[in-house]
Amino acid sequence: MAGSPPISGSPLRRCKRRIFGTAVAILVLGVWPGRGAADPTTTGTDDGAIHGRLELLDTGDFSRSGTLASELGAGQADDGGADLRLDWARVFGPWRFEFQDLLTLVAGPEVALARLESPFAAPPPTWLGLTATTPDRGRVQASQTVDRLSVSYTTPDLVIKVGRQALTWGSGLVFRPMDLFDPFSPSALDTEYKPGTDMAYVQKLFADGSDLEFVAAPRPPRAGAGPSADASSLALRYNIRLLGLRTSWMVARDHGDWTGGLGLNGPLGGAVWNLELVPTGLDQGGTRLSALANISDAVTVAGRNATVFAEYFHNGFGALGSGLTYGDLPAALIDRLSRGQIFELRQDYLASGASVELSPLVTAGPTLIVDLNDGSLLALLSASWSVRENLTLVGGVQAPVGAARTEFGGLPLSAQTPLRLAPPTRVYVELRRYF
Repeated sequence: MAGSPPISGSPLRRCKRRIFGTAVAILVLGVWPGRGAADPTTTGTDDGAIHGRLELLDTGDFSRSGTLASELGAGQADDGGADLRLDWARVFGPWRFEFQDLLTLVAGPEVALARLESPFAAPPPTWLGLTATTPDRGRVQASQTVDRLSVSYTTPDLVIKVGRQALTWGSGLVFRPMDLFDPFSPSALDTEYKPGTDMAYVQKLFADGSDLEFVAAPRPPRAGAGPSADASSLALRYNIRLLGLRTSWMVARDHGDWTGGLGLNGPLGGAVWNLELVPTGLDQGGTRLSALANISDAVTVAGRNATVFAEYFHNGFGALGSGLTYGDLPAALIDRLSRGQIFELRQDYLASGASVELSPLVTAGPTLIVDLNDGSLLALLSASWSVRENLTLVGGVQAPVGAARTEFGGLPLSAQTPLRLAPPTRVYVELRRYF
């Protein structure tokens, strides 16, 4: 590994070139005529026309010495990418048809490095293989994915939706223990579109304002196999207001384990608080309890509108103790890390942050995530600038802080090697054009 060729050129010099390229892209995309305003939080306008989003992305990663990335010559790496999402939806009375296709291109050393850095084999995230990928080698990777493909039937008190779709459960702001279906990582750069999952979804709405949701998500245990009970999910959630509080009650058979959930939501002065308890009975025996509590409030800071929050998360699958390596992590935690349901290695975390409206067109948000078990932390700063209608520039920095052998400082791969896996310091910029 010591003989691996380093990345050529200075990351700072490449960043200057990227900044110039971004400026050119703003000019080009800024004069590209859009087709009406697009709302990235929804999945189209149901008018039968093609809408979507084009995103250009560049990241600069800076890894510490002693990490696997540094050893492979990628201690300072610059990656570029682009993705194009095409969105079509059409309504015929109570019926709605939806289709989204995602084209992605990534170029840079991170493409090859990601294959070597992942210590866990990832099972298929969903049932049908609707992704075509170029050969997995070198520093360029391109893929095409059908990310939404569904039909739904809706009446005033019933929703039935079948196919590839996105679903989010829970009230977590940074951590999401009640979200069983492809939750976002706390450090995800793009959270506008959640990955689609093949599932059947049914929601029954009642006259008292409560509703009952049912989800069946079949999955195969490995690529090329058929769905199995131990890889699939069946979930039921009931939402009702009790004693002035919004409550959610969940029971699920998820990847062979029984998972429950209780969510409570209510006001505290002008603030809003949430509490979640998520017990899991493991198929191999034993129970794990995860929990989350957060509070958020809208305030004024130096005459500017802002939202502030604090969140505590207890990861019932996390590891305790010092001197940990990836080889020491519990099997139940490794399972959830590999399938992207959990992203944290330890048990106790505190996150706090804010979103501040610096101007009508610029919003900035700092977030700090602290591992309470080993004292390491991850500092995040992001900003969004609405350059013009349907054109947004997003940028930020992610900086891990911690000693070696801590979560954010980097844990060794095993007791036999000192090489560590650690998140890099990352600087990124994204340009998004909606049409």
